[in-house]
Order: sequence, then structure tokens, then C-alpha cells
Amino acid sequence: MPAAAIVEALRDLWGPGLVFIALCAWLVRRALRAARNESILEEQRVRQSLDADLPHITPAAPPEPPPPHIVRVPPELTGADVRGASQEHLDFVAQERHGDVLWVRSTPTHLAWCERRTPHDVLCVAQLDSGKVVARWQFG
Repeated sequence: MPAAAIVEALRDLWGPGLVFIALCAWLVRRALRAARNESILEEQRVRQSLDADLPHITPAAPPEPPPPHIVRVPPELTGADVRGASQEHLDFVAQERHGDVLWVRSTPTHLAWCERRTPHDVLCVAQLDSGKVVARWQFG
């Protein structure tokens, strides 16, 4: 009879047990939803406090380019693109060239130009210091 008593006890608990499990699942689901909502609200509060504390950063306008300087292009460089080249560097290229110069570019310390030589073009680079050549490279 003890086995029959156990089966009958389980049968009596079956209905209330299912109700208890369903109630637990519903409560866990509600707790998870409340935690998610609290997380979202906390994130919004942090964003609002940061927006109030930090000044709004706007991108700065790009700096205006310096006014173009006027250079005298030597006759040997007629037809070459000399945008951004200094007068001192143009005079140097006019003396040192070995072919038709296609373009000239310079920085305060370096100078680059492209010459058309037969059968190909040559890229020339020079490092100048106080008008004197410190180093020189050729490619092509």
C-alpha cells in the first residue's frame, strides 16, 4: 500500500504543482522585464547627465589655405605645374634639370620634380638646407 499512497499523493499535487511552476515562470519573466527596463532607464539617465555636463563639440571648420604666393617661373620651366613651389626651389630646378620638367612641388626642407627624359619620366627629390643640396634621390 505504500506505493499506492505515493501515487495518490502525486496525483493530488499534480494540479497545484503545475500552478506553482506556472506562477514561478511568470514571476521570473516579470523580474527580467523589470531589470531590462531599469537598465534602459539608467542608460538614458547617464546620457542626459553627460549631455548636460559636456559642451557640445562641433567640428572645426577647415583652416583657410594661405594666400597664394606669387612666384616668377623661370623660362626653363614654362608649361610645368608649379603649384606650391617656392621661388628658391624653382630657381634650383631650372638650373639642375636634365629634361622637360612636368611638375614641381616643395616643402620648406624638400623639393620634388618630375622630368620627362627619353624613354621614360624620372622623379627627382632633393633635400635643401639654406640653398645647398644636402641629399639627392632619383627614381625611374
